Amino acid sequence: MLIFALLLAPAAPSALSEIHQRDIACVVEIAVQADAQKRGIAGGTDVQANGKRWAGIVGDRIVFETGQPREVVALAMQEAAQASATKPRDGAVLDACTRQMLRELAAASAADQPLPKPVQSK
Repeated sequence: MLIFALLLAPAAPSALSEIHQRDIACVVEIAVQADAQKRGIAGGTDVQANGKRWAGIVGDRIVFETGQPREVVALAMQEAAQASATKPRDGAVLDACTRQMLRELAAASAADQPLPKPVQSK
């Protein structure tokens, strides 16, 4: 009986990996760019429309992969945003983050599409 209870116990949350931290940093870069675009002081690829959706996708993925509560992941994003506030912006980093966002949003949109209707053979 004890073994069964241990099997049902949730796994201990894992720490954020370098990839998770990089993804969080990208969410921050996109958020900063979206804010600048909203205020009319930045150009480039319009990230305002998709940035919030992508932040949710990244947050959900990190919660799933690490087992951390949403609040912990949200706090990590807030702390990354605060740490980033004093750093100068790097266009190459923003470009890489924008490409990553667009790639992941395209994959998420493709996954949301219904399956094609079956074709009957004659």
